[in-house]
This record gives sequence, structure tokens and C-alpha cells, in this order.
Amino acid sequence: MYQHRNTSAQDKPIDSFVSSIDEKFPSQQSHSSEIQHQFRSQFVNLTSGAGYFNINAKREQMIAFDPAFEIPAIENTTGEDVKHYNVYMYSYINLLKDVTFTVGGSGDFFQTESATTDSRDQFNPKFGVTWNPFRNTTLRAAAFRVLKRTLISDQTLEPTQVAGFNQFYDDFNATDSWRYGGAIDQKFSSTIFGGMEFSTRDVNIPFESIDAETGVSQINRGNRREYLGRAYLFWTPHPWLALRTEYLREQFNNNEAVAFDYQKLITDRFTMGLNFIHPSGVTASLKGSYFDQNGDFIQRGLACCESGQENFWVVDAAVSYRLPKRYGFIKIGATNLLDRKFEYFDTNRGSVNSNPLIIPDRVFFGSLTLALP
Repeated sequence: MYQHRNTSAQDKPIDSFVSSIDEKFPSQQSHSSEIQHQFRSQFVNLTSGAGYFNINAKREQMIAFDPAFEIPAIENTTGEDVKHYNVYMYSYINLLKDVTFTVGGSGDFFQTESATTDSRDQFNPKFGVTWNPFRNTTLRAAAFRVLKRTLISDQTLEPTQVAGFNQFYDDFNATDSWRYGGAIDQKFSSTIFGGMEFSTRDVNIPFESIDAETGVSQINRGNRREYLGRAYLFWTPHPWLALRTEYLREQFNNNEAVAFDYQKLITDRFTMGLNFIHPSGVTASLKGSYFDQNGDFIQRGLACCESGQENFWVVDAAVSYRLPKRYGFIKIGATNLLDRKFEYFDTNRGSVNSNPLIIPDRVFFGSLTLALP
């Protein structure tokens, strides 16, 4: 796979002697190769593989100050090249009836010229268990370690979940994390499904700091603790109709070293959705989501912290048509249909990639998906 990407961001702090912070990653290029082998047997399945990722990039940063202070702008260009090798093996063991154990591990060999993160080699154990104590009940638990991968698009052949718990997040490169979780999924009837899960993630984040005595740049690490709770319910009262509701709560606690944007952040999200699926191939969907967020936020150039809270509704809608003979779909829709404006900190974003969950503006979209025989 070959990828090319240009990104830039500008931050304008309010009431600060810093007037703007501009950061660019021009002409990033990524070359990646992966291979995977799958073995299947009656009691044990194995998934193993290896990858090589080479990223050529540089970071251009300019910090401009309020003209009243007569301080010249600071410009800095640093190399961000990365070479990353990884190997992994996941075993899925079915020696006991109705129980599947996931046991495995991965190794990452990470080398970088970046001034904002460090090179490291790391072993990542993986453990998960899925148990069906009753026919309609599934219990899941997992514990695993991950090193943030360096792909521009975060795509990989390596399994992305352990016992249903996601492994990979869009953290800063070389972020080291442990995730622990448990869940229950229940089938109440032939048309009603539900469940809940809870997990925590201990995150160790690299960051660049300047030694006060020597003025030399060095890499340090800080910690964040994340909590995630989720409960959901799906109901299909008619073959043409599907209803769903979900409640999600996220909490993030950063120590001072890595409180770049916030020190504490709590988000509650309640979602209700309706899907209409007609045999003719026409599908319509309507989703409403209520957000309630509060936290202790940090603006660059200012001391910690400023408390803030916001709550609002967002409505999304879409209509699609399935092409004859299942050759694909045509879809049109809109997100934030009511064009609500809000102040919301989206945790679904990383240091380079940007994949926002919601946008404070109405967005119309269309797509064509083809599945040729």
C-alpha cells in the first residue's frame, strides 16, 4: 500500500500572548507491506502475520506572538520519519464446550526520528475469553497491551479486537496502552437483543519537553486513565422495521504532563435510531443522539483549567437503494440535519488523523458502493 497525505492545523488561543500556533505535515508518504497466514482445525485456530511500515514525513511549526510583546515568531522544522516492523500470532482455542479462549501476542519494533515521540521495542500480550453459559447469553472478558501503530490511515491486517473489545485507537504514535474489559450480550427473544459492557484503558503517552537548565529537547511520558460504559437494546418488531437505543458514558482523566487539551472530560451520549428496510431495496434511517459533556479544559498559553459544559441533540437521516442482483447501493443523507451549533470536544481524533464523530454544521453526502460479480 502507498499513501500520500498533507495535513495542517492552526490554533488561535484566546487572551494569550501567543497569537497563533501553526502546524503542518506536508507531503507525508507511507509505504507498507503485510502478510498473514490463517490456520484452521477442530479445536485451535491460528492467525499470524508480519508487517513493515515506512513513513517519510516532516513537521513544520510556527508560533506567533502578540505584536504588543515584540517577540519574533518561532519557526521549527523536524523530521518525522518512521520505520515500524510488527509480528503477531493469535490463537483461538475451543477445547471446552461453549468457551473460546483468545491467547496471543504481538511484537512492535518502532524506530523514529521524531522529536515528539521515542523509539521503542515492545511485546504485547493478548488474552480474551468468550463464554456461552446459556444458549442466549454471551459473556466476554479481555486484557491486552497495544503500541499505537504508525499507519497514516490506521489500516492493518492484524485482528483489531480481542473478545469483541477494540484494540487500536488514534492515539499519538508510540502510545503504550493496556485495556481491560468485561461484557454481557443477551438475546431476550427472537426480536430483542441487548447487552452492556465496561472497560478501562491505562494509556502512557509520549510528549516533547524542554529541559529548563540545558534547553535541550527530550522525550517524557505521561499517563491517562479512560473509562467506557455502554448499554444497548435492539428490537425488530417487524421484518421491515428495526429500532435501537444505546447509552454510552466516557470519562478521561489526564495527569498534568499530558493535559494538552483537558485534564478531565466526561461525556454522556444517548442514541435512538429507526431503520426501515423494504423488500424493494429501499432503506431509510433516522437517528437522534443527545450529548451531555462537561470537563476541565485547557487553552494553550493559559493556566489550567476552565470548566465547561454543553448539551444538545443531533439528528442524522439517510435513504439508500439496493441495486438489482445485489450489485451495490446508492445512498444519500445528511448529518446534523437540524444544523445545530455547539461547543464539543471530540475525543475521536488523533495527533495527525481527524475522524470527527459529529460536526457543528449540516453535512449532505452521497455514496455509490458497487459489488461486481
